[in-house]
Amino acid sequence: MTTTVQKQVLINARALIADPAHWTRRTLACTAAGQPVAWYDHSATKWCATGAIYRGAYDLVGDPNEAARIGHLVVKSVSPRRWLPVTSINDVLGHAAVLAAFDKALEAA
Repeated sequence: MTTTVQKQVLINARALIADPAHWTRRTLACTAAGQPVAWYDHSATKWCATGAIYRGAYDLVGDPNEAARIGHLVVKSVSPRRWLPVTSINDVLGHAAVLAAFDKALEAA
């Protein structure tokens, strides 16, 4: 990561899903009842790693398009290898692996 904004987005994203009760798989975001919603929807209470990054950017900048642009850069910085995308870490390896990837990216920032 190269910018303070990107680091802050990752800090925000990690805080959103630090509690496993606020983390999900196979959808960017959902309500407490498990209904899929947009990652920027105010009824969202659970996010996957990517959804949390995008939402962390949205909470910082307030614009979904700009948040998606910033979020895309942060997602790329979190993937430890090109062949292991954040979505795979999230959906296959699980919550602890996501937090570890976030922590590693923060350490590198």
